[in-house]
Amino acid sequence: MLRRSRPPATGHTVAASLCTITLLTTVLSTGTAAAAHPALRVIATTTDGRAQPLAVETAHPRLGWQLSSSERDAEQRAYQIRVASSAADLTRGHADIWNSGQKKSDDSVGVTYDGPALPPGTRAYWQVRVWNEHGQPSAWSTPTYWESALGSTADWRGAQWIGASDTEAGAPLLRKDFTLDKKVTRARAYVSGLGFDELHLNGAKVGDHVLAQGAAPYDRRVLYDTYDVTKSLHKGDNTVGLWLGHGYGKNYNPYGFRWQGQRQAIMLLDVTYADGTHAKIATDPSWKWANGPITADDLYDGESYDARQEQPGWDTPRFDAHTWKNTVPVQAPTGALHANTMPPVRVTDTLTAVKVTQPRPGTYVYDFGQNIAGWARIGARGPAGTRITMRTAEELKGDGTLDTATNRDAAATDTFTLAGTGRPETYEPHFTYHGFRYLEVTGYPGTPHTADIQARVVHADVPSTGSFTSSSTLLNTIWRNNRQSILNNSMSTPTDTPVRDERTPPAMDVQAYRDASTREFGMDAFYANYLQDIPPGTALPSDDAKAQYPDMAGGQVSLAWTLYEQYGDRDALQSAYGDMKRFVDRNAADVPSLIWPEDKGFGDWCPPDHRPEANDGMGGPGAGQCFSEVSLVNTALSYDQARATANAAQALGHHDDSGHFTALAARIKDAFNAHFLNAAGDTYGSGRQVTSTLPLALGLVPDDHVKAVGEQLVRTIVDHDDSHLDTGIFGTRYLMDALARIGHVDLAMTMLNQRSYPGFAFEIDHGATTSWEQWLYSSSMETHDHAMFAGINTSLYTVLAGIQPDSPGYRDITIAPQIPVGLDHASTTQDTVRGRITSSWRKTRDKIELTVTIPANSHATVTVPLPAENARVHAPAEAQHANISDRTATYQVGSGTWTFTAH
Repeated sequence: MLRRSRPPATGHTVAASLCTITLLTTVLSTGTAAAAHPALRVIATTTDGRAQPLAVETAHPRLGWQLSSSERDAEQRAYQIRVASSAADLTRGHADIWNSGQKKSDDSVGVTYDGPALPPGTRAYWQVRVWNEHGQPSAWSTPTYWESALGSTADWRGAQWIGASDTEAGAPLLRKDFTLDKKVTRARAYVSGLGFDELHLNGAKVGDHVLAQGAAPYDRRVLYDTYDVTKSLHKGDNTVGLWLGHGYGKNYNPYGFRWQGQRQAIMLLDVTYADGTHAKIATDPSWKWANGPITADDLYDGESYDARQEQPGWDTPRFDAHTWKNTVPVQAPTGALHANTMPPVRVTDTLTAVKVTQPRPGTYVYDFGQNIAGWARIGARGPAGTRITMRTAEELKGDGTLDTATNRDAAATDTFTLAGTGRPETYEPHFTYHGFRYLEVTGYPGTPHTADIQARVVHADVPSTGSFTSSSTLLNTIWRNNRQSILNNSMSTPTDTPVRDERTPPAMDVQAYRDASTREFGMDAFYANYLQDIPPGTALPSDDAKAQYPDMAGGQVSLAWTLYEQYGDRDALQSAYGDMKRFVDRNAADVPSLIWPEDKGFGDWCPPDHRPEANDGMGGPGAGQCFSEVSLVNTALSYDQARATANAAQALGHHDDSGHFTALAARIKDAFNAHFLNAAGDTYGSGRQVTSTLPLALGLVPDDHVKAVGEQLVRTIVDHDDSHLDTGIFGTRYLMDALARIGHVDLAMTMLNQRSYPGFAFEIDHGATTSWEQWLYSSSMETHDHAMFAGINTSLYTVLAGIQPDSPGYRDITIAPQIPVGLDHASTTQDTVRGRITSSWRKTRDKIELTVTIPANSHATVTVPLPAENARVHAPAEAQHANISDRTATYQVGSGTWTFTAH
């Protein structure tokens, strides 16, 4: 019998509840002053999902906060926001810009600032307080701020695009001396350099951004960075410098964004003096330029740096620039300037080699133990003109030298020529990066030591929001490898790989792993920018034919909904909505049968190759067959995209549209089953794993066929595929979801545990520290750092931990873990916009203990797995028992930490 943990409500408790409601209504309606509740705090305030952003383009940004409470069941019933010109004004209770007044609402995510639009470059300070379910207020949050971005061209105050007078100049240095005649209290620099730039002030690089601003569709959008440079300036003489790099060279893959003009820049330095007056320093032809020590730079080929050509002090006022030449005005890009709102690309870690070998005299190979995106930092001392060469690769040949096969045509080579100063000289690239684990060093003067060379890990500095650990070392490694693959392929845009000569936006890949990445990392701003670069129905450059493929450009439709579901990002959804509608409607019109053709798309891209060429997984030049089940997969994805558009319409209040797209999704479902489901009602299409995995996971299988389809899928996996994976990127993403739906999560674990080809464990046993592009070690198209198979990480959160949002932004949550045989423990955390969710369970022979944490101002339905039928559950007294089945017991809980023990 299930032991009830909470007595039924009595007349006394009902009366008490009515009193509480009456008190709350009175307090909220009158705004009566009350002491701040000591257990309730407002924390983690954000503007447009960012903490203290310096460049907010919208006039009405989204404000958000989290609640912290030491008490269970903490809820927000009202809030008040006030916005002022200074933090001091807020401290005095003065809101001279906007005061929302007391609003009865539990919204704490995506709350719209409804005050007046701010002039460009203006800082607004804000804070919020809330009232709980008992009508008790919190203290006001610590004041925070946002700054408005530059808007029109006029806001740039005459700043011009300038460049070197020699259009063939490599990586030119640009400089300008200027004098500030008063005390500086505030200064902002707005800068865009094409293709890459570094901003310098008074002898130092500004900030820690690297590879700024990165790639963008320059015909439509050009990004600029905003820096707080107040501490870099002073009264008197100052110097500003810009160092420009090209980045993607002439041989850049045609499917990506490449700046094809000369290196050029625009910059505005806005200085505020103590007396409130301003000084403006902007790019114009009065700036000077000269060549610097970077003699070549290309993302694929690498960077060449000659320290003999350094110009020490070039970015300081005391530098003699009489030999420098005048810059010239250059044609502006056709795209409009927009504030860069993404997490900046940064050096996020520094690795020391785990092993150094010398396969040939004078050739040193450093093994950093991990496949990364980034570059090497080297220190050396030697004669002037000593040329050190550094090459990178993911793998080694049998003789210990680099195996550069996966680099393809990317030379991935950096060179450092010493100046011969007699002192240690240090170098790391400025305008290139590589994907690698191994570094080959030749030409080093003497014998390098481990400490002389490190690997610098580089990617968009997105915050980590997820963690997973379990009793399976293998499963933990799969999770870690997939996470690293996502990071390595998150630069200024998602990339297909950091290794070879592509690094282009992989719309299809992101569609397969977006659900994983948005749980692992804070990707809202990153993906919102990506949606601006490639809205739904927009092709990659030179790739117009794929603009309407559901498996390619259609991923942007579902991505826009994901940002709303995960982060409550209504702005991104609203911005993409028109394109979502057009994409889905056009496909329905162009394919009136609603069954996608077999010859247009990729399908379940890169499933295992079972031909002799696969060579038991080791592959070779002729191995690899990537197209798979194109018609079925694209039709299933088109159904998912129609549903996402229906959901978006409903969320945005377009109810007629919601009905239209809901009906279209139903028509696609009917057409899908009529076309692909066999007469026996248990198999779709060819019967390969993906043909049933996608329909089961996406809800395409009619309810009365789920059992038959599920049983046949299990037979296919066990009998035909020997309990191995036989899926590409979409089948792998949804595999565990599909098997969990039919009660076979145990089989999913069996498949993941397989150490023979194909599978993640096969990759790991062959040295993988990131996920591969194909299940094969070697093929006609292969890198060992692709994120497209990382999508299965989603299921570690949603199936094994059981964490799912029931409403956008995790206001309502389901936690329903499924516990497979052979796994004794799993613990997961997920930081959401409302706070941290945890789901941790431990299983023994006759007991399951589940502990969950729910953030304040959220509610959860917790389903506890039972170790046997009629098991007893010990639950906290405040947990409301909802129902019980043979193998689960369900409870309703509010915020706090809750432990359930099933015996």
